[in-house]
Amino acid sequence: MAALTSYRIYYVGPGGRLREGEALQASGDDEAVDKTRALLPPDEAAELWEGGRLVGSFSRTHAFSPG
Repeated sequence: MAALTSYRIYYVGPGGRLREGEALQASGDDEAVDKTRALLPPDEAAELWEGGRLVGSFSRTHAFSPG
């Protein structure tokens, strides 16, 4: 079984400020992106982080831009 990596989703609030985060585990960035997209509420922007590394950002339409 592949080792899982810890990721954190931070939702983007008004003015681009990051707010509450949510932890998730994934086998890699691709899986983490898929899991994040599935968890995002409608019309919610977010950033996906793995430790101190920005994996990427999700727009309000959930389009992903690598970090």
